[in-house]
Amino acid sequence: MSAAAAAPLSVSGLWLRLLVIAGLWGSAFPLLRYVAPAMPPLAVASVRALLSAIAVLAFLAATGKLSRPRGATWWHILAVGTLNGWVPNILTATAMRGIESAPAALIQSASPLLVGMMSLLLLREEKPGPATFAGLLLGLLGIGLILGPRALSGGADLGAALMMLGTAASYALGTVYVRRVRPEVPEHLVLGQQVVAMLVAAPMALALHGVAVLDQPAEIWLVLVLLGVTCSTVPLSLFIALLGRAPAAKASMVSYLQPLFAALVAAAWLEEWPAPQVLLGGMVVLAGVWITTRR
Repeated sequence: MSAAAAAPLSVSGLWLRLLVIAGLWGSAFPLLRYVAPAMPPLAVASVRALLSAIAVLAFLAATGKLSRPRGATWWHILAVGTLNGWVPNILTATAMRGIESAPAALIQSASPLLVGMMSLLLLREEKPGPATFAGLLLGLLGIGLILGPRALSGGADLGAALMMLGTAASYALGTVYVRRVRPEVPEHLVLGQQVVAMLVAAPMALALHGVAVLDQPAEIWLVLVLLGVTCSTVPLSLFIALLGRAPAAKASMVSYLQPLFAALVAAAWLEEWPAPQVLLGGMVVLAGVWITTRR
């Protein structure tokens, strides 16, 4: 069945997928924060994309779903590989050197509002209703509470915050693009995105840092494997499949849930404890998610 013909999801089905995807993607922020002091951003982005591409390729080959893209699919792969691949990968890996996990995830959670705004111009069949706008605005209010001066005083700088905002905009464009083209074979975009991200980031990383940058301790490589497979390949595959069964604005609400998981993992692993206003803002964000995703 093609993505365009897939049946719409129920509210419970949408929530289940949002929570799983957000949990895996949100965990990527503490992982990136952990490897940031050890590897340059371009190297992290390259290895992440390479491991993700290998995982997707192995899965498609094992399940007999590996096929060759045709026609306009090549252009879709290039577009998604840029918007959802190397651009946000490099921006995020660079930003995590100057910002903690929870604030970084929360800045990126502005993506649903950007998707809603872009849908007005690019997705004529998905005009957001009053409830959608109310939920998005409430979610932004929660983000404002979290990104107050005290929340950003834990080591974040303006440059890192702007990079995360650029990541949010890039993901928003990618979400709207995938929803608009409705790929017949989503697996092509899942694999192609990682390959494009690797082909762009790897030459730059090798030119600037050489192969010596790959000489890392075992624990760094373990984190990179988790980052590339568990926190990239799996949630990406689930998200592209979700875009075939849910409106772009609702599917992108996964960005609002990621900060909660990022904060939990960062607190337990890196001892990055969120401030009280961060917790309050998270509750407001959840209320916005509920308003936007309810039937």
